[in-house]
Amino acid sequence: MKKRPIGFRAYDNDKQKQDIQDKLNQGQAERQKAIAEFIGHNYSPIGDTSQKCYKTTAELVYDLSNIVNVAPMELAKQLTDAGYHVEYLAGQPYWVMYEKS
Repeated sequence: MKKRPIGFRAYDNDKQKQDIQDKLNQGQAERQKAIAEFIGHNYSPIGDTSQKCYKTTAELVYDLSNIVNVAPMELAKQLTDAGYHVEYLAGQPYWVMYEKS
């Protein structure tokens, strides 16, 4: 039998912390899936010049705001991992994307 000190403190905080961490990880996975689906359905990292468009991270965060809340850095990392690249126009960074028909 495990000895526990007498008091009003909860000693199973590790389980509670693990549960909270699991919920955070699940929420992050759901956000990443929603971002990937939105980007994948609407844009491609390569395509025809006629379908080329430029989007800022802020524009994409706004487009995604109806689906899921996403931090700009999280979105930028996911776009980079998906093969999208950045071009600077008038000193401002834009994602180069190709719209899908």
